[in-house]
Amino acid sequence: MFQHIEVKEPLDKLMDDWDLLSERVIPKFATFHEAGHSVLGLRRREILPANIIDPAKGDITKFFELGPDGIEAGSLESMKVRITTAGTPHRLPHNFGYWHINDKDELYLPIPGRNDELGYFVVVQGRPTDEETDAFAWYCEECGTMLFDFVIKTGMSGMTGFWQGEREAVTQYNADVKLRTCDECGHVNPLGYCWNAYGDSPEEAAARKLW
Repeated sequence: MFQHIEVKEPLDKLMDDWDLLSERVIPKFATFHEAGHSVLGLRRREILPANIIDPAKGDITKFFELGPDGIEAGSLESMKVRITTAGTPHRLPHNFGYWHINDKDELYLPIPGRNDELGYFVVVQGRPTDEETDAFAWYCEECGTMLFDFVIKTGMSGMTGFWQGEREAVTQYNADVKLRTCDECGHVNPLGYCWNAYGDSPEEAAARKLW
């Protein structure tokens, strides 16, 4: 799983001290990195007993999944593994402004830092292959009706295609108020936003604070 990771030191000097959370390794996983059969993400976060704080996005403790009985609310907790099974629409408020649906299970593990240092937020999922997909979807926040669904074949495009698809999906959704207006109840839903907060437009930054 480490075959695509590059470091300056000879491997024989690293084998006894290989640490994914090392400061010289973690930047390679700042977004997502395809490694073997897995996709890995490592983020620096403030991991507190009751909250998880992203320096650029704010509180990302809450976690929502959409199941047969509707929206189920939960939370991410320090040193507790959370798994979202394949095919489950899920969303982290302030972290990404859409419901993510993919064909692989996802695992999340918040690890607190030492003393006053930032902790680590670990994300692991299976690497999509062949016809497997990721979808960026929006549902009416009032009645749950699906508003818009944008699907990409990440098994073919890889994570580069994922990020391109995310940006295109959010751009299309935000550009047309008809997509954000529910046909069932008439509610006009807020704008979407991408995972990377540094690319937010002013309108997307405002939406990130809202939901």
